[in-house]
Amino acid sequence: MKSHSDILLSLCSKPYMRSTPAWEQTYQDIKNLAECFLSYSTYLKSLNEKIQFNQNLDHPVRQVSEDVSVRCIQRNWIGIREEYKRIDKVIALADFNEPVFFYEKEHLLNPFQNSMQRHRFFENLQLSVNVDMYKYSPGGSIVTVYCLIKAQDNRAECDKCSQIASNLLKIKPKFPEYHTREMKRSFKSKVSNVAYVQSGLLDTIYMYKELTLDASKEVHPVTQQRIRMIFLGETGLLPDLRKLNPGRPSGQYDMFFEKLGELIEEYTAADDRRHNIAHMSEILSLKDLINQTKERCPNDSPIPSAALVRLQFCPRNPYSHAAMTFTSKIPVQYKIQRRQLRIAHPDDHYCNALFKYERSLAVELGKDCALFFCDDKAKVQIGEPDVPLSTGVRGKKVLALTNTTLAATDHDLHHKGSLTPSVYMQCDVPDSIDKPFYRGKVTVVVNDSVFQSSNPMRHATALLKQIQNLQEKPKVVLKFSDGGTDHRTNLEHVKLAAICLFKELDVDLYVAARCGPGQSWINPAERIMSILNIGLQNCALSREKGSEKFEQTLSKCTSLDNIRSKREEIREEWEASLEPVRRTMENRFRKLALKDEPFQIMSPMQDNEIDYLSRHIDIMFPNMDKTKLVKSHTSKVEEYMKWVEIHCRLRQYSLKIRKCNDITCCSPSLSNRNWLPDPVLDVDKNHYKSFDSVYGTETTEDDRPTLMKKAVEAEPGNNKKKEQKKETRTDPITNLIPDDPVLQGEASVFTAQNARYTTTCTECDKPRLIYGKIKLTERQKVQLAILLSDFEYTCGSPVTPPEHALHGKLFTRLNIHCGSPMEVAYYSSSIGRRDICYYCGATDAETNIELKKEFKTVLPLCQTCKDIGRQVATLRPYGKKSKK
Repeated sequence: MKSHSDILLSLCSKPYMRSTPAWEQTYQDIKNLAECFLSYSTYLKSLNEKIQFNQNLDHPVRQVSEDVSVRCIQRNWIGIREEYKRIDKVIALADFNEPVFFYEKEHLLNPFQNSMQRHRFFENLQLSVNVDMYKYSPGGSIVTVYCLIKAQDNRAECDKCSQIASNLLKIKPKFPEYHTREMKRSFKSKVSNVAYVQSGLLDTIYMYKELTLDASKEVHPVTQQRIRMIFLGETGLLPDLRKLNPGRPSGQYDMFFEKLGELIEEYTAADDRRHNIAHMSEILSLKDLINQTKERCPNDSPIPSAALVRLQFCPRNPYSHAAMTFTSKIPVQYKIQRRQLRIAHPDDHYCNALFKYERSLAVELGKDCALFFCDDKAKVQIGEPDVPLSTGVRGKKVLALTNTTLAATDHDLHHKGSLTPSVYMQCDVPDSIDKPFYRGKVTVVVNDSVFQSSNPMRHATALLKQIQNLQEKPKVVLKFSDGGTDHRTNLEHVKLAAICLFKELDVDLYVAARCGPGQSWINPAERIMSILNIGLQNCALSREKGSEKFEQTLSKCTSLDNIRSKREEIREEWEASLEPVRRTMENRFRKLALKDEPFQIMSPMQDNEIDYLSRHIDIMFPNMDKTKLVKSHTSKVEEYMKWVEIHCRLRQYSLKIRKCNDITCCSPSLSNRNWLPDPVLDVDKNHYKSFDSVYGTETTEDDRPTLMKKAVEAEPGNNKKKEQKKETRTDPITNLIPDDPVLQGEASVFTAQNARYTTTCTECDKPRLIYGKIKLTERQKVQLAILLSDFEYTCGSPVTPPEHALHGKLFTRLNIHCGSPMEVAYYSSSIGRRDICYYCGATDAETNIELKKEFKTVLPLCQTCKDIGRQVATLRPYGKKSKK
């Protein structure tokens, strides 16, 4: 076709072609024909390249796990047409979740005449029971495979999804796969390494087509028929291949591999709570595995070589070329530890339902609202002048000049500065809750961790700046974030920052929701961090050198608090020293994109911009002290409490602000916006109701699991001490902590004498003790200060990661959670404030002087806890000996 096109085009270049009107018409016809030939030849070439590419794949072109579609078909109550009665009878007699594959000869009275008739048959399928129809199309001219599974009536939506996924895993091996030439070629090459065998025999040896469910067309059908006759009993035609390997004893290492299988089985069932997630590898090396198995074998048992044992493992990628050398007889493979173990919490389901409600509200409001996802990335450490410090993001290999070497100091080297990228993602809200929300415009702000630390007012100012730059001003603003101290909606300084943003934007409704403790992975903004790591991987940064006086002053600062204490003295030079590395990081982030939408970089918020937004506190609440934005102070500001009661709905995981009807207080609202509903349990108390069923109704957070648990504990007649002990044993958070003595520490460690330091929980804001038997050196104190500034601590979690130098030297209690009261040892250690409430951790709590005359230990109690009926905690009464 290409050569014909070239010849015709050469004719068009002749001088006589366009000499007369008749030749002009001939010229156009020949030219059109040549272009048609050329276009068709290009199409054939691209089609051939596509086919060659597919045939060279080491896995099926269309795999069952990726190309199966599911359609749920409801029963037909009117009647079943004649052509569906045979298949309907088969499915009606089948059990629930029993797969029924459609076969044209068995389930039809008359075969299909054409493909259109087949398509209409399944498009208009009528059955007397509910079914899930699984459709797998291998592609090309191959007929689509249908599998029908009888389903139960009145299934919940979540049960339907889990049941469909479970059934798919069950029937996946039963679907036929169509193997490529490369897969067959690899199999034949593997067997050919044993001995020379003809190609036709290789297709049937080891029952290749039966074992792999390969449904592709046979290459040599006549030869295949002869080989099937051999396998049916004509063994005389098949030579004994064992003669090709004479002298080799059979079953030489049977005893060894039998003991090895028992050992692997013990490791598999050693800890059921792991759910296929291992906290550490039980096998240190291949040599260690062989030695452990050798100890179980009799003394005279032959032991295979390490290479032979390794060949019995499972390959990491079954479709790779190296996988041909593995037999997969032992369920072991080389793996790298995944650090994505998610900690459970009683409110997980509740918070997920709240997040779904917020997304449903965004879909309901459409263009009238703006939905933002916010989060802070981990601090990016900045090295000292001329000492580039690794960002810690190694990832994969990157492009570099051939005559250079990528090198940097390690990330655990002592440093003074760091930058914190803050991510704000304005979501492109889809038209359905079932569609993805991970699309939109991403804005990154690179803040200095020293003088531009993350706080609610800074985040509110950044959000205000982005909303003001929008072409259309939204009437409703929705925000979702993690549970850090700068986003936690039940903290007073977060509430006041939200109120300032609400007044400045003058929106009808403002909603800020957050995820549950330890569940920040559900925040879509968290997924942006992996993209930012692309710009930070294999990267080392250092700040510029300042003046001699500045460097001398800075060298005396050993912590962030020391640097901040010299704010007026060194801030200007400090920012000038960090500005070049900040611009470098911003330029790298500008090259990144989300779904082809480039990242936007915004300058850090200045102090005057933050003060301008916070002016609403002075205007609305003149008696509010902005340096004491805690509950003990704000609860005494009458105008603030009254305003919150009218305009806000305060919840544990959400904050909702709405305009009132008083025009002297709020500008008129165009429409009366409904509140974001709280998750409400359905009748069976196992799932939460859908958004549509509760939107517009009055709801409370009575169905929050932790709130329900507290209500049960507060019932009269409950033995609180027994309930606390029972809670400690069954708490889902502590159950996830491995029984590692290095993490738990000895019981003698947790005493007031061994209390060294305190750290604050980012969830409940209570101070928790850090214990250690040995006093830390100055270097270790610096390491601990850096550790506490880089990582967030939550109640019940270890204070040191496994790879840290202080791991095994410092401990925190693992059997507590955010609902647990303060540790009694805290008040005896004298390393923290004594006016901390025993129950909630609030400051300015009072100690009952009268009870001090009766008890040796009287713990403080705040006014808020006293108002809700909590009693003063006392220990060790005078004149009474404690019973052992």
